[in-house]
Amino acid sequence: MVAKPAGLPVHRSKMVNERDTVMRAVRRQMGPDVSPVHRLDRPTSGCLLLSLDRSVTGTLQRALKEGTKQYLAFVRGHAIGEPTTVSTPMKDSHGVLKEAQTHLTPLVGSDDPRCSLILARPATGRFHQVRRHCRDLSHPVLGDSKHGDTKINRWWREHYALPRLGLHCLSLSLRPEGLPPVEASCPVPEDLLHVWRQMPWFDEAVRLCPGILGSPEADATEAS
Repeated sequence: MVAKPAGLPVHRSKMVNERDTVMRAVRRQMGPDVSPVHRLDRPTSGCLLLSLDRSVTGTLQRALKEGTKQYLAFVRGHAIGEPTTVSTPMKDSHGVLKEAQTHLTPLVGSDDPRCSLILARPATGRFHQVRRHCRDLSHPVLGDSKHGDTKINRWWREHYALPRLGLHCLSLSLRPEGLPPVEASCPVPEDLLHVWRQMPWFDEAVRLCPGILGSPEADATEAS
């Protein structure tokens, strides 16, 4: 498991021509047999599961489909209410419409500035799924240049120095057959925390996500 930084692609592809990727860096350190079990979008940070043995990669991939992935999404607007499920289908790379489902739970939010933190649990693994389903809920992820609003993203860069997409893969949980269970979490990186600490809901978010966002006491000490 590695903590992928925002802005770094997982591997080269038709859409990624850069030499610098997660897989290039990891294979330099751990050998050529390392392979990704899943992928994260280039602008997304967080938990990335890798296999050190290609013979078990398929087993891990099947287990992850039945497992749980959780994301924290920093979105536009004050999201309130009960958990909801967005099931807008999505086309795959061949243009075939596929089932897609994401469970979205509003955690905290504010009217000034208008933003919220949502816990997203995708039940399927389509391209840009969490980003697109947040948009379909009328709460696009802030900093999303493809599925968000350019003017609003610019406002957040200018007023709060939001440097990136507000999406972080928080945790993974899976039970691969014949292998030890995998339970992993990845604390939110400083580039997002710097923005979130300025939000009126930050202390409440810390209480909801202990150990992931720090603690109100620690944050107060840092501010002093």
